Amino acid sequence: MKNVLIVVLFFSLGTSAQKISTIEGNGKKLMVADMTGMDRITWGGYEQIGAPAKSETDGAANTRAIVAAVGKNSGYEGKPYAAKVCDTLNLGGFSDWYLPCQEETNIIHLNFQKLNLDEKMTLWSSTEASGTQAVTKYLYSGAFYNVQKVDLCHVVCVRKPD
Repeated sequence: MKNVLIVVLFFSLGTSAQKISTIEGNGKKLMVADMTGMDRITWGGYEQIGAPAKSETDGAANTRAIVAAVGKNSGYEGKPYAAKVCDTLNLGGFSDWYLPCQEETNIIHLNFQKLNLDEKMTLWSSTEASGTQAVTKYLYSGAFYNVQKVDLCHVVCVRKPD
C-alpha cells in the first residue's frame, strides 16, 4: 500500500505548482501558483474566441471562455493548454484558479523576482489578441507580445485572495 501511495504522490507533485505566493501591485492582490516547473505549453488551438476572451482586466472570464471554446483541445491531440491547466488546478485548498489577464501579468511582472521567476520567461495571458494569437508578457522588459496560440510559453495560474 505504501508503494502505491508514494507513486500517486510523486505523480501529483509532478503536475502541481512549485509554490503559491501572494503578491501585490497596482492596488491589487493576487495569489500566484507557479506552474513554470512544467514544460512550456500552448495557449490553446486556433479557435477564434473573440470578445469573451479579449478582456485586459478579467482573467477569470477569459479563462472560462477559452476552456468553453477549446474544450478538450481535440484539434491538437488533446494536449494540455494554459487556460485548461489553470481552470482544472486544485491547489492550496482552492479550485478557482485561472490564467491571468493582460493587466494581471503586469502585477506578476512587478513581482517576478519575489516569485523567483526567470527574467527570460515569456508568460501566457488569457487575453486573446486575434484568432491565431494571444497576448504574452516577457518578464525581462515587461513588454507585451502577440504570440501564435500554438507556440510554447510558460504558465502561472492566479486567483484573487479571499
